[in-house]
Amino acid sequence: MKVKNSTVACALLLASSPVLANTKLGGGQPPQTEDTDSPQTETTKPVRPPINAGKTNQKFNISSISLDDANKRKIKVCDSSMVKQKRPRARNIISLAFSPNKVGTLQFDMEDIPTSKGEQVLLLLYSRCLVKKPKIKTPLSRVKLALDVNDIEILGTYNIPAESTSGKHTQMTIEVDLETNNLAKQAKAGNDTFYFQAALLKKSDFDKKHFGSTKLSPLEAVHVTKTSCPNQSKFSNDVRSVNESCKGLPTKAN
Repeated sequence: MKVKNSTVACALLLASSPVLANTKLGGGQPPQTEDTDSPQTETTKPVRPPINAGKTNQKFNISSISLDDANKRKIKVCDSSMVKQKRPRARNIISLAFSPNKVGTLQFDMEDIPTSKGEQVLLLLYSRCLVKKPKIKTPLSRVKLALDVNDIEILGTYNIPAESTSGKHTQMTIEVDLETNNLAKQAKAGNDTFYFQAALLKKSDFDKKHFGSTKLSPLEAVHVTKTSCPNQSKFSNDVRSVNESCKGLPTKAN
């Protein structure tokens, strides 16, 4: 399944103080389960290997964040070697260099999404800020929420249909538009690294705002610079430092 969610793209690059974005159920066709016999009308692109891949036993994850092939002339994917990060650590980091007045598309490939006999909701979460201790308890998730609730945004919500038998998994690709003029504003304000997690919970719990049963994916990150790719020193310093917008928040990772 591929979902394009341009209506919430502005939430990716906040220009002012953070607020919780209004959520909408994602469009598109139901995701395909791994053993479905129904024909697919859309060509499935191979999942790109993640950059800076870390090891985890977590199956439910954002397997990669990448640029659509058509956008690579507008936004450049830079080399990004491993960086010694402070906790919480991003499992993978993709580094992008951009020019003004461009629009690109980020693809979030989701894999091993467990299905259920009941309907579920998948959330794509974003923040510029991290915390060492999660502010929302999720006892059923091995991975905890690393995003700061004072800065968190929901980029989109997506229905995962119920399955008659348990044990199946599904996958999807979520597309989010990037406007590089908004990226430039963020970079100029001292915000160069953006963090993402996916969350999965029962639709009934989501409707009641009960988040204790949420399962979370490992932390992923996108680093941005204007015009040209950073050298290794700048890339490392940017990733290890706290975004400027996080320094005035009541909680911060450092």
